Amino acid sequence: MLHSLELENFKAFGKRARIPFAPITLIFGENSAGKSTILHALYLLKQSLTNRDVGTLLLPRTENGIVDLGSFQEMLFDHDLERSLSIRVENIIDNDIVQLPYKENKIAVEFNFKRSSLKEEVILHQISIYAAKSSECIAKFRLSRNTLDKRDMFYFNGVSPAKIAAAICIWLTKEAKYWKPEFEACIENKEHILEKLKERLKNFQYSIQEFNNNNNKDYWEYLHKDLNDEIVFLSSDFDLETYIAKRHKEEANTVLGIEGFIPVGTACIPTLRERIGYEPLSTFHIADLTTAACDTLQRTLADIFPMRPFRRPPERWYIFGGNTPQHVGYQGDLLPDLLLHRPEMVDETNEWLKRLEIDYELKVKPIGTDSGDLFEVKLRDTRRKEPVSVALPDVGFGVSQLLPFIVQSLVSEKQIISIEQPEVHVHPKLQADLGDLLAAAIQNPRQNQFLIETHSEHLILRLQRLVYNGEIKPEDVSVVYVSRGPEGAKAERLHLDEEGDFIHEWPNGFFLERLRELR
Repeated sequence: MLHSLELENFKAFGKRARIPFAPITLIFGENSAGKSTILHALYLLKQSLTNRDVGTLLLPRTENGIVDLGSFQEMLFDHDLERSLSIRVENIIDNDIVQLPYKENKIAVEFNFKRSSLKEEVILHQISIYAAKSSECIAKFRLSRNTLDKRDMFYFNGVSPAKIAAAICIWLTKEAKYWKPEFEACIENKEHILEKLKERLKNFQYSIQEFNNNNNKDYWEYLHKDLNDEIVFLSSDFDLETYIAKRHKEEANTVLGIEGFIPVGTACIPTLRERIGYEPLSTFHIADLTTAACDTLQRTLADIFPMRPFRRPPERWYIFGGNTPQHVGYQGDLLPDLLLHRPEMVDETNEWLKRLEIDYELKVKPIGTDSGDLFEVKLRDTRRKEPVSVALPDVGFGVSQLLPFIVQSLVSEKQIISIEQPEVHVHPKLQADLGDLLAAAIQNPRQNQFLIETHSEHLILRLQRLVYNGEIKPEDVSVVYVSRGPEGAKAERLHLDEEGDFIHEWPNGFFLERLRELR
């Protein structure tokens, strides 16, 4: 699940801005304030990772892609190549998968991109890892001019290029809270660790002959010295500060292999306790933490389902493509095929059409008897005493535009559904009723997350009422107001209290235009 996004020098955002997310995030603001920029940053990362086989670091535009952002220079604030572009994504991590070296379950990864001139290529300048508090940096990696051969990698995740970029740790935290659990585990198991080290040293003598014949003589000598040094250190009376100094020096030498802008392994020699087969669960390895954070980010980006501002207009009949899709498609073009082979989804959609007081009922049926691939999607007008079916193109445009969003909200589980202005062509009451759909779709069993760029006063009013009624919590809703100033866009979260009221005043008044028109 996405927790927050920070942008600097990206499109409308010049100065760094933090955008906090919730299960339901509504992004408000005037036209051209920078609302879409928030979604575009996530789309850029997703699009680049999805098409990484193209061999391009960033992919701001591609045929039939999610988003078209033009060139790197066009993505920069003020189109100024002197600036560097930064995107920081903070995720909520499943602690059953990744054990973080602190109590919170959030971690952030920041990517910094540069292009020194129009003659140069875009480069990944730096990767930074942050703890739950976005200002608390854990480590920074800077890209090296050198590349790594696959054989240099101690861990490797099956990346195809023969050589990958190298990123060197240039800064690492010395905060005690990251190292203390490991220190305490080491003290508790000190005798056991020493016993294994001494046993390993005793058996190490068999390699002496190999030192003279093996091409890895320097490596073996390094291991032998490292083993002796570790025994001497653990046999001494060391405190936390001394332990941190030693371990910090080891971890600060970390070198990561990078494919695109994602770490794929480490070229570091494994720690001594890894080599002897003893590793406390609480050990702090910055390479493991960084790759885990980036793996989580990749999974999060994969879960994003971006729906286009305008869905594909409906047709009178369809030809089944041969496969049953798991989603409606970014443009809603896969909706008919999904409904054809998911009758339970047709039933569930009809239940929600009734709850939303949309006076139609979906019907999906084959056409003719000769071909099972030809079918139609119709709506039965429930306001009539006698059943009257109408084709989708013959109903209001708002219904056909909203239908893919309704179905996607119901078919998804643990997905991040993003959409721009779902209220387009939808009357005010239905805009408000969409709040009920969002509130249901973030609960079990679906547990979806929504990122919605909107201008709908009615939608936020319904969510405020749901908070007041106790159907959702104030923290389930993040209302973000984006405004534009001389130094670029800024984002401000407007918090709700337990009564569903805004704690602070809406910028420039709550939908002040309505009050002006009433005067």
